[in-house]
Amino acid sequence: MRTVEFSSAKFLPFLPEECQANPGVYGFELALWLSQTLAKAGIVTSYPLGEDWGWLIEYIDGESEITIGCSSVAAESEGYTGAPILWRVFVTQPRSLLKRLKAQAPSETVARIFTAVQRALAAEGLSVHATEA
Repeated sequence: MRTVEFSSAKFLPFLPEECQANPGVYGFELALWLSQTLAKAGIVTSYPLGEDWGWLIEYIDGESEITIGCSSVAAESEGYTGAPILWRVFVTQPRSLLKRLKAQAPSETVARIFTAVQRALAAEGLSVHATEA
């Protein structure tokens, strides 16, 4: 799994806290923006899908299935205040797919999409910290 973290107020929720799927867990606006931005770069994903930990978009191309997760990290329990939030975006190939394909390592597609995510965030002037697990 490849991950980037960054702080920004750019992707704050536009709906009030009581309208959030999970209070204190944000990422829809980031996932939607990322889906639109990646599509402009020729990487077409799904619409954002909600999870307990945040939001995800999926990229599927033949046997390549990649998950791009977006979530806030340790958001305030009483809602967002407009201050920058620490965001995490990860790119991974689901383990179940890796087992089915008997792959030994993440695909080149993961690396390509991760690079596209980093470029999209950098184009917005965001300073990201990247890690690989």
